[in-house]
Amino acid sequence: MPMFDLQTPPRYSLANAPLAQALGQVRYPLIADFDTMAGIAPLQRELREQFPYMQQEKVQEFAFVAGPAGPASGAATETKTWNFTNDAGTLIVVGPGSTTLSIGAGYTDFSSFADDFERILRALNVVGVPRCDRLGLRYLSAVGSTPGDARPWAKWFRTELLSWSGTNVISETCSVSSISQVQIDHPPAGDYSHFPSAIQAVVRHGAVPAGTLVPGIPPIEMSERSYILDLDVFSEGNQPFNPTAIIEQFKALHIEIDRFFYWSMSDDGRSNFGLEVRDD
Repeated sequence: MPMFDLQTPPRYSLANAPLAQALGQVRYPLIADFDTMAGIAPLQRELREQFPYMQQEKVQEFAFVAGPAGPASGAATETKTWNFTNDAGTLIVVGPGSTTLSIGAGYTDFSSFADDFERILRALNVVGVPRCDRLGLRYLSAVGSTPGDARPWAKWFRTELLSWSGTNVISETCSVSSISQVQIDHPPAGDYSHFPSAIQAVVRHGAVPAGTLVPGIPPIEMSERSYILDLDVFSEGNQPFNPTAIIEQFKALHIEIDRFFYWSMSDDGRSNFGLEVRDD
């Protein structure tokens, strides 16, 4: 049985997708060499052809903070990373214990995203990463207010994903913050017998006011009142760093996200987002 008891959707594309950011991440035991220029050089050589630009950066990681006030004191932690980028806007963030693939507006389809993630896995394997401790995939979608309609998302997503705070019960002139979160565990059996441990998901959805800072790589600030749908599916468990096995698990995580997102759209939403079923 899958995690979400929903039909696998047909192959489809969205001409006007609400995707704000897609993230793929692999975590591994700390590698001290990744903290120095000399230590990161072998990985740069492996990635240079597809991701030619590298820079070191100190980044702040935030917890989810809703509202225009921004993060509270002590809500952020600072880490040093190496960022690899290309002209397409794809970002790879490498730290001593994790590597993340991030893309926003430049996202085209999962196939291309998975190809980039596999390149990363193979590069990490070449430089000697010994073990995978966690594998995750996250898709964050966001829909803002439109001229003449403060809550267009009420038409575009299924009613099951809209609490009373996302409907016309509250005046359009009011600012609303209402996030629901559901956590799910699925044992590593059946469709997921090739995973080292349980498959987990965290699904967040709801309306947030302008100024809300949503954690991501990089974090995303909502410029206007928005509805977010945040789908994070992952597996925590030690396994050998085998790129072929890990990428197959990565694709299985995407199937779950795809099932849920396709189900989440109403008929009006599918029309608004420009859904087109593909034959390829």
